[in-house]
Parts: sequence; structure tokens; C-alpha cells
Amino acid sequence: MKIERIVNAALNVARLGDHKHRIGTVIFKGDQIISVGHNSVLMSRRKLHPRFRHWPGSIHSEVAAIINARRKLKGCDMLVVRINRTEKLMYAKPCTHCMRYIDYVGIDKVYYSTNEGKIEEYDEKD
Repeated sequence: MKIERIVNAALNVARLGDHKHRIGTVIFKGDQIISVGHNSVLMSRRKLHPRFRHWPGSIHSEVAAIINARRKLKGCDMLVVRINRTEKLMYAKPCTHCMRYIDYVGIDKVYYSTNEGKIEEYDEKD
């Protein structure tokens, strides 16, 4: 897998965010990018199952990427990155609500950016 390509796609998507915290998510399988999403304060929640609606007026980037996929995601992986104003990578571990939805749709591995500029794999024990 060309991880640089996936990371660059996530950074490009994060730049589209209009929220204070610019977060971008890429869902991928192998080298193929399946879907992308970013957080937005204006995004509609109509397509989100009521069980997963926890954010009045906005949807987290992970959920946006799942909605944008419009296909089954079992066996896919996900990368979530957050950037600050100088485009430095920041901590972007998915919240508990997002992880419930990620598990619900069958995504295998979840990776996220850290304040140290690294990409780590989600571990439920952390």
C-alpha cells in the first residue's frame, strides 16, 4: 500500500474543513481509496441512522466518509488526520461515538494522526 498517497488524500480532505478543527478521513482498501469525508458545521444528518446522531448541526469526518461511501465497507480500513493552522498533524483518534459507527459498518483497521506527526493504529485498550 502506498501509505503516502492515503495520507496525502486525508490531508487534502482535511483542508476542506470549515470547522476550527480541520479533520479529514479516508476509507481505503489496499491501494484503492473508497471514500473521503471532512468535518463540517453545515453538513446534513439526514442519511445518518438516528442511533448515531450525537452532534447537533454537524457530523464528524469519520461518519461523513462512511455516508459518502454509499457502499458496504466490511474489510476496508480508515485513516483520520487532523491539521492545525500551520498544517501540522494533530491528535485525531476517533471518539467513542464514531468508533461505534465504524464497528457497525465493518471497517477493519483504523489509523489516526498524533501530535508527534505520526500515524498510529487504533487500539481499544488505549
